[in-house]
Amino acid sequence: MKERQHFLDILRVMATCAVVLLHTVTGVMDNADMSLYPLEQKIFLAVRDLACWCVPVFLLISGYLFLNPGRELTFGQMVHKYCKRVLLALFLFGIPYALIEMAATEGSLRRSMIRQSVVRVLRGESWSHMWYLYLIFFLYLLTPAIRWVLKRLPKAAVYGMLAVLFVCSSVMPFFKELWGLSSLWTLPGDCIYLFYYLCGYLFACREKWGSKVFPMLSGLAVVLAAGMTISRAAGFSMQMAYNYPFIVLLALCLFGAGLARERNRETEGQQQTAKKNTVFWESATELCFAVYLIHPVFLNLAYKYFNVTPLSFFVGISLPMFFLGIMLFSVACAWILRKIPLLRKYVL
Repeated sequence: MKERQHFLDILRVMATCAVVLLHTVTGVMDNADMSLYPLEQKIFLAVRDLACWCVPVFLLISGYLFLNPGRELTFGQMVHKYCKRVLLALFLFGIPYALIEMAATEGSLRRSMIRQSVVRVLRGESWSHMWYLYLIFFLYLLTPAIRWVLKRLPKAAVYGMLAVLFVCSSVMPFFKELWGLSSLWTLPGDCIYLFYYLCGYLFACREKWGSKVFPMLSGLAVVLAAGMTISRAAGFSMQMAYNYPFIVLLALCLFGAGLARERNRETEGQQQTAKKNTVFWESATELCFAVYLIHPVFLNLAYKYFNVTPLSFFVGISLPMFFLGIMLFSVACAWILRKIPLLRKYVL
């Protein structure tokens, strides 16, 4: 890459905040009978929709960086630099999390639990948020092969493949769930992750951006967000994962708007002015991975140990306060963890 892509720093920080907000909400929804809280359920579903773009944007960023045809990457580089970092994070954080979960469940701590925790991590049975590390690990392993294929495929074939992935793993599952069409064939919903990764490649290939792209994509993102919020207020309660079609479109719009804004600034010669405002974002993005790894600790302390959730108070005040509190503790802890040289160099 020729130089640092500053819009990626902004997207990383925003997506990390959205992850914390998402888990603040889903941590309640997954463990409470929301039928007793009809108003709160609508609010939580709306917030969930407005935050679910975070993981797709992370995958778009990875695809944009690692599938960029202008960047040279070997299998050895992917394994020794990127896959190793993910594996270290999985074991350094996943094992203690699995150990804590077992100790809390059984009310005791035994030496054999350490071995059981390792087995749980190998099986993908640590805390739920660690699933993303397994996903990104396998994508990193496949990246050299994906790059080899993309170099030999015409762009039309890539667009066709993405259309099939979007329709069969997002649009069709949506209508299958909406209309109860159990016999309708679809691709597994997890195929949408490959869709996001490949979309990052197409964004990296596009060099010219018109001046109207940024306002158009920004406006479409606002319309999508407003539409999802209104639908929840009207009582629409169907839930999908990251393959919800409107989330897919929202994530693409947000990433595309950020990239278009960056390209337009470069075209207009505003790079130096923009760089003056990037020190904060560059510093904040260094904490993002650590915040992602550590924030569920504080959510679990609040929800499971102290038995306090946003439902314990007026949700209009408690939800923002919980989110800000979890963010504050997570950022502080992430800053401390990055002060440890080995963690900073090899993991965080």
